[in-house]
Amino acid sequence: MDLNLKFKQIWEQLNIGQQAVLVGVSGGVDSMVLLDLLGQLPYSIRPVIHVATVDHCLRPESVQETEYVRQYCLDHDLNFHTIQWPKHTHPSAGIEEAGRHFRYRFFADIMTSFGIKHLLTAHHADDQAETFLMKLIRGGDLSQLKGIQFQRSFMSDRYLSRPLLFFAKKSLYAYANQRQLTFFEDQTNSSDEFLRNRIRHEVVPLLKQESPHFLEHLNSYQQQLNELFSVSKRSLSKLITDISTPEGYRTETWLMWPVAEKKATLRLICEQQVGEINEGQVNEMIELLENERRPQGKIDVKGQKVFYKNYHLFGVKTVAQPDEIGTFKQRLTLGQWVDLSPNEKIGLFPAGTLTAENDDVLEITAEFLPLDVRHRLFGDKLCTSIGKQKVKKILIDRKVPADQRAKVWVVGNENNEVLWIVGHKKSNLSRQDVNDKIHYIVIYRKISGEKR
Repeated sequence: MDLNLKFKQIWEQLNIGQQAVLVGVSGGVDSMVLLDLLGQLPYSIRPVIHVATVDHCLRPESVQETEYVRQYCLDHDLNFHTIQWPKHTHPSAGIEEAGRHFRYRFFADIMTSFGIKHLLTAHHADDQAETFLMKLIRGGDLSQLKGIQFQRSFMSDRYLSRPLLFFAKKSLYAYANQRQLTFFEDQTNSSDEFLRNRIRHEVVPLLKQESPHFLEHLNSYQQQLNELFSVSKRSLSKLITDISTPEGYRTETWLMWPVAEKKATLRLICEQQVGEINEGQVNEMIELLENERRPQGKIDVKGQKVFYKNYHLFGVKTVAQPDEIGTFKQRLTLGQWVDLSPNEKIGLFPAGTLTAENDDVLEITAEFLPLDVRHRLFGDKLCTSIGKQKVKKILIDRKVPADQRAKVWVVGNENNEVLWIVGHKKSNLSRQDVNDKIHYIVIYRKISGEKR
């Protein structure tokens, strides 16, 4: 089939039409062919073209290449955008990945500034084969073998499309020669120092020799994998919904599933909240959830994200930094409320003060004043008539999740002796049958839409 005709059919599948597009152009054969094909589309479906070129400052020739693309855009009345990646900002390692991040941040900035919804890159079928084989060699999660996607979301509300993904590299060279297009060859692509280049020069030619339709077969497998993952994701999402609660996921139900469902749901939960995880992390999570001797636990996943198990629930959360809870400490003043959060308050009042139906109340005598309200501290103990009890042990016995313990409110005296673990346990030192007279009450009130 004629390459222009095939490209037109693919373009119609993308359903972009005359909308503005941003095309990543390096000056190589792939991106120059893509630019020319876009320009050859019938006017009724030809997009408004913006071109973005990044000079990575890795080769002396890049200045000339950027200037050529600039002139090409001027000659063809295309919008041109360019940027340099200064050499002094290059990292000492991982330069390829860093360059990619720099490039796509630049693309995103242009798209935001000009209201462009579609980004086009010139990845082709040989790129797909190389990427697939690299991932196969390196190992990892099966979902990574999906390779380069024909179209995917970008910046949440935009799209990244690869219209050349079903074209072999040799067909692009043939088209460029036929159209007498000027393009540049990156000499670093000829070096076998990099894995991708070794696969390109040594492995892919052998596979093409074994099967002339190797690229077509691989693209077919990629499409089937994408379809399979799509169906699988819908089924797994239903399973996850069935065990979801506002606080997390029900461990008891999850434990009844076969191993395959356990692994797949954990992968999807993590993918949605932190990104892809490896097989080792999945196995570590399963071991934690299946360990009856560990009612609680957590596993570092990525950055500040951790996978946690809290008795009958599990999930992924962001680890609270110490300063997020803070060192809140407030003296209780007679007759005044202290706002603990938008949904709760506490106050010291004379005994006999009217209380609401759902108020929680601590009865207290004058000898314990002044009182403070604060978060639990390490080593806190609750004062009782038979001695002191560790606040931590009380909370553990009451199955309060570890991440919630530091957020528990306590009321104590000026010596930091705890008289009330709010919502959990009170000291009995001020009970009326122990002391002569109750002088005051501390009221803890949940706020639910009341006027304040």
